[in-house]
Amino acid sequence: MPQATATSAPAVPALPTTSTTTHSALGSHAVRTKHAQGGRLMAAATFAMAAASAIQALLYLDSFGVNRRTDGFFAAFALYAVAGVFTQSIRVTVAPMLVGERPRLTPARLGGILVLFAGAALLVTWPLAHLTARVLAPGLGPAAREVTAQALPILGGAIALQLIAAGAATLLVIADAYRRVAAAYAGGAAAGVVAFLVLRGPAAEQVLGWSMLTMAAVTTAIMLPPALAAVRGHERRTSPAVAVRDTGALLWRTVAYLVFYGLWLVTLAAVSGYQSGAATILSYAYLYVSYLVAGTGVAIGQTRVADMARAARSGDAVLRETVPSGFRYALLVCAPAIAGLVLIGARLAHAVVPASLSAADAKLLARDALLLYPWCLAALLVSLLLPAMYALGRVRRVNALAAVALVAQIGATVLGDAIAGPDGAVLAAATGGAVLAAGMLAAERRAAPAILSEVALDTARFTVAAFGAFGVAAALAALVGRSAAVLAVAGVLGAALYVGALLVLAPRQVRVLLSGTTED
Repeated sequence: MPQATATSAPAVPALPTTSTTTHSALGSHAVRTKHAQGGRLMAAATFAMAAASAIQALLYLDSFGVNRRTDGFFAAFALYAVAGVFTQSIRVTVAPMLVGERPRLTPARLGGILVLFAGAALLVTWPLAHLTARVLAPGLGPAAREVTAQALPILGGAIALQLIAAGAATLLVIADAYRRVAAAYAGGAAAGVVAFLVLRGPAAEQVLGWSMLTMAAVTTAIMLPPALAAVRGHERRTSPAVAVRDTGALLWRTVAYLVFYGLWLVTLAAVSGYQSGAATILSYAYLYVSYLVAGTGVAIGQTRVADMARAARSGDAVLRETVPSGFRYALLVCAPAIAGLVLIGARLAHAVVPASLSAADAKLLARDALLLYPWCLAALLVSLLLPAMYALGRVRRVNALAAVALVAQIGATVLGDAIAGPDGAVLAAATGGAVLAAGMLAAERRAAPAILSEVALDTARFTVAAFGAFGVAAALAALVGRSAAVLAVAGVLGAALYVGALLVLAPRQVRVLLSGTTED
């Protein structure tokens, strides 16, 4: 794990102010190697957070089980999860505004925007907590909804701090200080685990919220000083009027992200009225899958967006050079992770904490993860296409598509719920992302056929390899027994079989993933 201190890393370079990357350089060996290495560091930081969250999720499950009170907490946690992805998306949408010979935004003005965003988050989660709880959890009873209302102020504080951390991370990534960002997020994740262990007793169901607040506070504390050092000499002051204007401009550029990830609240609200614990289990499945997307597709998009903005505005070339390769490396990791949870991991969780997660609950967890696989595929495409669209200035087009995606998602959720109950609602979660991705590709017609061809091929080979490898391992485990040890060995075997399949199907991609260099 990287050292989580601001003094252990090399000096942070100054924030670039001129355009140094041409379109031809976007595909050069040096820039692509930088993207690969930066992507690896950002993914490592995200997966460190995911690993910490997985440990806490298992401990939370063991301590509190699956019931209406945990449903209430995870209704509030869903807002935190959506806001967390939104804060990360700011790093993608803001970066193009901070680079070039005449940047449209200064670091000081970015700070003003984030302060206003943080204030809005605190407003929704503090004085309006009970109203927000009713919106988030319409299917829960008063007692469970009270848990939601109690969790919101804690998680609201975490959201506000994550917004500040996102601004600092944006400035550091533009300065190519990926190690600083990775160290901060990894250090915050470790602090969150410690807080969880210390507060598990007195905080009860709210302990995960306090853990997230601790993680956000430590991450911000580590990242903010070097970020300020990186922009030393830039404009520091901004008026309230300018901050409000800039906030509106940034909101306009983040509508698509907010809509896409906010649609998860529609899905969770549809499931909250069903059996006790269903929303909790679905939340576990979603958090697992969404962390995979954040650690792969979102991380790749974040490391490339600044250079895409500096490059010449050639949509076809930018998409061809970024989307297929990014999707390939992301799915190379996501496919086996989801297959492992569906075929082995859910049963392993039941074997580890049988009193808290029943066999029926484990089956539901596996089914929810499988039903979210189409959402994962759509989310990977969206996370790679959106940075390119913003870098190319396609904001109005993307926002129009987001409105269509919103309507399609709500309609599909209602229809899926009516036809197949909660399973139908969960499966429909992929609709908005699919519509958004299809619309963005359709707008770049010359690049779309080649991109779709590569994406379809990679989806087929990685999906077959992943589910085939873990399926064989699960079948062998069933012949031996159902103990935690047997299932753990089966998981290792499934991973080994998948790697063996990759060495045949995608040897170059494995080499790139391990070395952090380009395919060239």
